[in-house]
Amino acid sequence: MVIRRKLFSSVIFMAIASFALAGGHAPFAEQKDFKSTTSRADMGSYAVSDGSNAEVIAVFIQKHIANLQGKESGVKLTYATRSLGGYHYTFTQTYHGTPIFSSDIMVNVTRNNRINSIFDDSYDVSQWRVNMNDFDYRSVAVYQTYVRQYFSDEVVQTGNQVIAFDENANSAELCYQVNLKSKNGTRNVLVAKDRILYEQDGAKYKAAAVPDSLVTGMVFRPDPLTTAHVKYYGSYMGHDSAYQNFNNADTPQLNLQRISVPFYANYNAGIFSLSNQYIQLQMLGSNTVPPVTSATPTFNYTRSQLGFIDVMLFYHLNEMRNYVHGLGFNMADTLVMVDSHATSADNDMFIEPNSINYGTGGVPDCQDADVIIHEYTHFLSHNANHSAGFGSSSQRQSIDEGVADYNAASYSAGIDTFGWNRMFSWDGHNEYWGGRFVDDMTVYPAMPSRPADLFGYYKYATTWASALMQIWWDIGKGPADTLFFETMYGIASNVTLPDVAQVYIKADSSLYGGKYHCRIVQDFRDHGLASDSAGCAIYGVGVKDVSDQTDFVRFTSYPDGFRAEPVAANTSIDITVYDIAGQRLSSYHNITTEIRPDQLPAGIYIIDVSASGAHKGYKWGLVK
Repeated sequence: MVIRRKLFSSVIFMAIASFALAGGHAPFAEQKDFKSTTSRADMGSYAVSDGSNAEVIAVFIQKHIANLQGKESGVKLTYATRSLGGYHYTFTQTYHGTPIFSSDIMVNVTRNNRINSIFDDSYDVSQWRVNMNDFDYRSVAVYQTYVRQYFSDEVVQTGNQVIAFDENANSAELCYQVNLKSKNGTRNVLVAKDRILYEQDGAKYKAAAVPDSLVTGMVFRPDPLTTAHVKYYGSYMGHDSAYQNFNNADTPQLNLQRISVPFYANYNAGIFSLSNQYIQLQMLGSNTVPPVTSATPTFNYTRSQLGFIDVMLFYHLNEMRNYVHGLGFNMADTLVMVDSHATSADNDMFIEPNSINYGTGGVPDCQDADVIIHEYTHFLSHNANHSAGFGSSSQRQSIDEGVADYNAASYSAGIDTFGWNRMFSWDGHNEYWGGRFVDDMTVYPAMPSRPADLFGYYKYATTWASALMQIWWDIGKGPADTLFFETMYGIASNVTLPDVAQVYIKADSSLYGGKYHCRIVQDFRDHGLASDSAGCAIYGVGVKDVSDQTDFVRFTSYPDGFRAEPVAANTSIDITVYDIAGQRLSSYHNITTEIRPDQLPAGIYIIDVSASGAHKGYKWGLVK
């Protein structure tokens, strides 16, 4: 697994007989996928007798998928869950009863008993001849070296037999899938008799008692820059450079951004603690600082005090947990263990199945709700689909990063839309690291150009999050979030971004009868994730197109700005802004970057885009 923010660990793919230790693991190495091909996506519609019955689905796929029809092959149910829209199953293919690594078949079924998507990673095993003689993976020399390299403390090793197909050797062999876990981290390793076939960091980085008492506490909601309507560093909108970290010292400007919020906490033997049946603050990692408690129902701290980030973490996680549950989804209904100061590093990590370590380096992670929610979303995703773990493709991991960025952006924008496009508004976009964005218009499969760390598991995160936020602005937070959470249940381990876009589109059909179909298809189309849909008019993003001219431009609107880009390369475009009465206000020549006209008051405007004598008009709503 890769780091959610700016600290990157390498992940080494080896199909060789030796394990190179020289120099340790190289920085900025990109994780190679175990498989070179993505899932076979079947978006057909198939009737089944009972979509809630896993055995019915297993029988169907064994008849439907050619690779499962030989006597050597079988299936084993590894995960099943239910969402608002239907039922979701993940099966693993077996070879003479032994699971095959990275062979998942995910099946998504509607509540009216129709299979509407299958993601198939099964193998043709008809010609396999696997030596099933057992071996002790702990005695493999390169594995012993690997353990010593990554773990200096006590480590728990758990291994399970699997069959793995080595593409380099073009053969399948008996291996052990091993999880190594210590208090300081976790890794997953695929061990053959004489070598390590594959390995990953097992963590995702930035990356109890029933609550029974109402308490209050001081928090940033969601962060001090958003509520102050300033950017980090320097002069902006009448504010000065007082809005920066200052080594986590208290300043009047930052402390004034705290607000008092009510929430429920546990009360026992005269002590209030930040704990409930779904969220527990614990000492994780190398941390030796216990979570803050109080003898009174008040948790008021300044940002320089350790208790402040404990309250931030507990409050925002409860807000998100209650929101997800209130929408009708079950992915937030299990316990997560968290620590706001698990490490002094400027990073954090989700460790399957249910713990999150947050760091205190740079701007402490839990001072920014974006970081808190981003990491918690990995926990939600794991509960919903179990498909972003060991062996999942780099594009699937990228989708998971985009999923987490979107949910954090939606949460913060639901509070205040200022700076909505800057992911990690307070924790990043500063001297510590560059942050990310959720308003990028790069067209898949091209990779976004900002920021500089968009590669490896992050290379498509911005594309996916930006497409989802575009839909968020177009159809509203409520339906967009509902479709987002529904889609999370249907994401398989080796899918592509266009595959998941289709799952999202089908979720709209299941939950809303296709009410938002054309709007969603157009937004995904703008990012290269879907084709035009028959019967759907072409609209400007977020606003209705008021022209019927040729579609020569892609127009994207945001609450505080817009962008127009030519469809054809090397085309010069001109942009003119009019007020609703038709008065010309400003013009731009051959510009394709975002235009954010701060001098205009809030209101409705007409944007005219022209090229080679053709014009296309859009209505744009400016929100301040």
